[in-house]
Amino acid sequence: MDTAPPPLVDATARVTSLICFAIMASIPFYVAIAWIVVGQSEGAAVAALPPVLTWALGAVGIVMLVVAQAVWGAMKRTATTKPTAFERINAYRIAAIVSFALRESVAIIGLVITMLTGDMRWCMALAAAALLAMLLGWPRRADMQRLAGDPAAAPIG
Repeated sequence: MDTAPPPLVDATARVTSLICFAIMASIPFYVAIAWIVVGQSEGAAVAALPPVLTWALGAVGIVMLVVAQAVWGAMKRTATTKPTAFERINAYRIAAIVSFALRESVAIIGLVITMLTGDMRWCMALAAAALLAMLLGWPRRADMQRLAGDPAAAPIG
């Protein structure tokens, strides 16, 4: 197994963390948008979304969390099969970004449900779930070190 120089691992870890943080930082903006829209429509008639459809959309949001976790795991495993250290850590970075984008979609689903129902609880609950999933699935520098060929690094989990 070839190895990548530590500066490459450091740079990849910084860039990956920055991108993931930017995706995560967008979620409070979705909540703020929902809060403003719901506040402005106070007293105005909100289009009635059938409860069955509301709950179905909420379920889609929860399923997306499961899908994001499965994609994250599968893409991390695929990263270990790449032939060069550069390709392995690059594949890991892409896996992190894709999984964060999928988790972000959960907050967007919450925003859409809130816009359709006028109920802030949907946006708040799905945004909180997305944030928690992102924090629990944060990309780890130790994983990148292991992929770069550092035998002292912790195993990829």
